Amino acid sequence: MTGGGVTRARPNVSILIPAYNAEATLPACLEGIARSTWQPLEVILFSDGSTDSTEAIATAAGCRIVRNDGRPRGPAHGRNEAAKAAVGDWLLLVDADVVIAPDALELLGEEMLAKGAIGAFGSYDDTPRSQRGTSLYANLRHHFVHQHGPADASTFWSGLGLIDRETFLRFGGFDEALFPYPSIEDVELGARLVAAGHRIRLVHAAHGKHCKDWPLLRVWHTDIFRRAVPWAEMIIDGKTAGADLNVSQIERIKALVALLGLALLLGSVIVPQFLIGVVATWLAYIWFNRDFFGFLAKRLPLHRLALAVTMHWCYHIYSTFTFVIIAVTRRLGWRRRIAVPE
Repeated sequence: MTGGGVTRARPNVSILIPAYNAEATLPACLEGIARSTWQPLEVILFSDGSTDSTEAIATAAGCRIVRNDGRPRGPAHGRNEAAKAAVGDWLLLVDADVVIAPDALELLGEEMLAKGAIGAFGSYDDTPRSQRGTSLYANLRHHFVHQHGPADASTFWSGLGLIDRETFLRFGGFDEALFPYPSIEDVELGARLVAAGHRIRLVHAAHGKHCKDWPLLRVWHTDIFRRAVPWAEMIIDGKTAGADLNVSQIERIKALVALLGLALLLGSVIVPQFLIGVVATWLAYIWFNRDFFGFLAKRLPLHRLALAVTMHWCYHIYSTFTFVIIAVTRRLGWRRRIAVPE
């Protein structure tokens, strides 16, 4: 890169991949890295108690292996351990079920160099591998949210995120005690970094293809216990550093409309006339979500679009109920953090 007539050398990059029994998706992940236009200095796989062929696949691809031989301790721990073993100036964090685009690392790196940022992250692309209706909704929702987020980010994302290694280690990496399971450990780290005055960039053009399959119960479990519960706790404890993500003012309005529609639907069992209000609230809900639903309509057949719209309505309802429950229990003095179930 050239700036002011001075050529800046590219920092060395270590790619870190936490993995637990990832043989189904790891080959595609490693193939994506091999096609990268900016080749890393090393690829480190943290095997978190894997019992399948994950380590053999990684070894055959030339990865360094850092191993946990005990019970799985979660990706936060895995990335922290891999970061300690890494020798690169920067760390590219990639999930074992993500296939990075050939230019993803280059786009993230150039953005960090150009903007003086200590981190940068991208998003899933809009063509996930799984064509299950629930998977399409979960992955396209993630893509849409990131694609409409501000370039100066207030959080971080470890599915496809580049970060300065020295800064990562100095801040203690991910909070593995708070997040022993896959959760919002990356959001929490990003909030800490931004609160300390560091800059993180969201690079909309840096993409990775998500290969995970999402059954309905997995979507709901992840949304509630892995995201909504810890996110509510961060908001209540004032640890979000101004991040809004999907809890902005307009999202709160959408949630209220969704809740009103549910209340009227339940009330219509006693007062049938409430069905008129149900229709009105649904039309209002569709209007407030017209950008997202329009995006989905261009990519999904009608029956899957109907499923996605319904799932989004449910998402606003259970996310709001989760926040209320956490807020009430905190107000009552129950400060113990709610455990995240497996």
